[in-house]
Amino acid sequence: MKKALIIANQKAGKGKPLKKLPLVQTHLKTIGYTSEVYLTQNTSDYLGIQEFIKVYKNPDCILIIGGDGTLNDVVNAVPDNFEIPLIVLPCGSGNDFATYLYGKKSIEEILNGLLKNETININIAECNGQKFINGLGIGFDGWVAKKANAGAKWIPVILKYNLAILRGLFTYRSFYTSLGQSLIIAIANGPTYGGGFRVAPGANPTDGLLDLWHIKPIPVFKRPYFLSLIKKGRHAIEPGPYTHQTIKEITIQCYKNLPAHLDGEYFEADKFEVKMLDMSFRFVK
Repeated sequence: MKKALIIANQKAGKGKPLKKLPLVQTHLKTIGYTSEVYLTQNTSDYLGIQEFIKVYKNPDCILIIGGDGTLNDVVNAVPDNFEIPLIVLPCGSGNDFATYLYGKKSIEEILNGLLKNETININIAECNGQKFINGLGIGFDGWVAKKANAGAKWIPVILKYNLAILRGLFTYRSFYTSLGQSLIIAIANGPTYGGGFRVAPGANPTDGLLDLWHIKPIPVFKRPYFLSLIKKGRHAIEPGPYTHQTIKEITIQCYKNLPAHLDGEYFEADKFEVKMLDMSFRFVK
């Protein structure tokens, strides 16, 4: 039988990875795979992931059960020349990359992709030395990510995210960087982040380019309208206070520490050095 390594984030999606783990292992067995499991211990559990892969050498695939943050941990833990096919199962609070790859397929349908032996090469980018696969959001997006990741754990993350957006619409102030005055700076490899926010509807993670959307200051009373356009991706065809370009790399200098997120994980910086790397990882289609 073939061997699959499972990396599951037990804290993602209010425990959904643990709930889905028996189903995943059972279905793997029916299609001819044995499996070994590692439960990540914390965010950025790179050493634990590396040791797990090192112990169970030469697997046929690696399954990631979690959201975009869990996928980001794996992308940063494995070596640059990693060639083992990956699968990410949508079991987190934000599943934008899995949705890009698999749409609305069930877990069983996604796992059946192993039988076809077809893969797609996905480009990897970097910000301040940290790899990312889906997107970087600076300013309003980062502030929302901070608020959504805080607060009472019993409140669903999507609800916290939407409440943070509502609050930020009326309170978040624009900021200055080397790009000028801004409300959002989004640098995307994939078309969505934040649970379906279509900030870069034309982004293609196989084309070797990053999509930079610079959202300029928007008067408070106009924010609901323009942010609804951005959420749906209609800003790509409607004129407004934003610009778009594709890039290979860029350095954005800020005048103070700004809130940001990388694949949904919050951080702060006063300088963002971003570039598309000359590397890619293989994902099962």
